Amino acid sequence: MTDVPAPAERPRPSRGTLVLLIAPIVVITGMGLVATAFTPALATHHPLLLITLDSRNRFLVLARHVDLVPFVVVAVLRRVSSDPLFYLLGRTYGEGAVRWLEKKAGGGQLVVLTEKLFKRAGYPMVFLFPGSIVCALAGETGMSPVGFLTANLAGTLTSVLLVRRFSSTIASPVEGLLHFFDRHLVATTCVSVGLVLLSLVLGRIQGKFDADLDALDGGAGSDVEEGVQPDGDAGVVGDGLHRQQDPGHE
Repeated sequence: MTDVPAPAERPRPSRGTLVLLIAPIVVITGMGLVATAFTPALATHHPLLLITLDSRNRFLVLARHVDLVPFVVVAVLRRVSSDPLFYLLGRTYGEGAVRWLEKKAGGGQLVVLTEKLFKRAGYPMVFLFPGSIVCALAGETGMSPVGFLTANLAGTLTSVLLVRRFSSTIASPVEGLLHFFDRHLVATTCVSVGLVLLSLVLGRIQGKFDADLDALDGGAGSDVEEGVQPDGDAGVVGDGLHRQQDPGHE
């Protein structure tokens, strides 16, 4: 039995709504790429900027010298910045949004398990694992916006404080890595930038995004718009999305 209410009917969204939701996600993704590319330079000389660009656990550990208050404020705000967008995607596009995110994330049994666990414990999942699919599921199922934000913020604050505590327990190897970066700053930064550029070329990120945007806006094979009928209910195409062999959730 789920602890969230059943989803309400949704009107068919416009292209403008789609752009408003997707564009910030693209910007946030770009910020993460910059953080990854320039990790050696940012971690050693600008750690607060590093976690402003991306507050993944590994970056929070590297930013252990940032004072506690700015560390917590910046990390929490950065971590929750995309979660409401995925929540709104789920609330606006319903199950089709979840299937689209599943395909982008990689698919598999982990996504199936995530959906099953969410049906049983929606709010705890938002508190513990507020990833893109969990946030989209919260929107799809009609979870209260206030409840979603409360669970999301509380869980994010808790995880940030735990990572901060953990970084103190592994201070020695972290300091060793930071010193290595500093001694070989140019070389490590060049390698890091090169790896990010290589991943972009291999993945053809821009081409995939353009194709996805066209699909999301109602083109052939749209996982979002075709999965929602004008009256807001999941349609035949949305049901068909279940049968796709999509990859798993990170």
